[in-house]
Amino acid sequence: MCDVCCDNNLPYDGIRSLAYYEGVIRECVHALKYKNNQSLGDTFSEVLVELIRRENWQINFVVPVPLSDERYHERGYNQASLLAKPLAARLSLTFNPYALKRIRHTASQVGLSAHERHQNVIGAFEAETDLVRGKSLLIVDDVMTTGATMTACAQAIKKAGAKSAYGVVLARHGP
Repeated sequence: MCDVCCDNNLPYDGIRSLAYYEGVIRECVHALKYKNNQSLGDTFSEVLVELIRRENWQINFVVPVPLSDERYHERGYNQASLLAKPLAARLSLTFNPYALKRIRHTASQVGLSAHERHQNVIGAFEAETDLVRGKSLLIVDDVMTTGATMTACAQAIKKAGAKSAYGVVLARHGP
């Protein structure tokens, strides 16, 4: 983890990203997220699997950051699931999109300040206690800007009794 993460006592036990959110990676994320290029999830999972294996995290199953029902119906798919499902298969782990759910719709994080992003997702997620208690989970998302969404997901998972919450994102905003 970076110095910022280490200094802030964050709820996840480890987090990694493949690249900075710029250039070709940014274009690919936009194609995955907004242009229905769903095959990119499988393509990028091939590279993410090596990133996770190097960490040697002991993970029980993989969960995508969930979309609200409203956002899912707008887009027709969850881009985090498109990364998480093939990643789980390549790691020989269970993909479980039901362990974590978004319990309220939130405004898009795009254009919000760091403080507004964190406020926006407070209480937005809930984990299924029966599924996560005592387990170590890998949370998968496409982009991390301030870490607000990943933090809220990890908090929900830990509140439900998870042993560990790890995170992986395709891209993160630079330092």
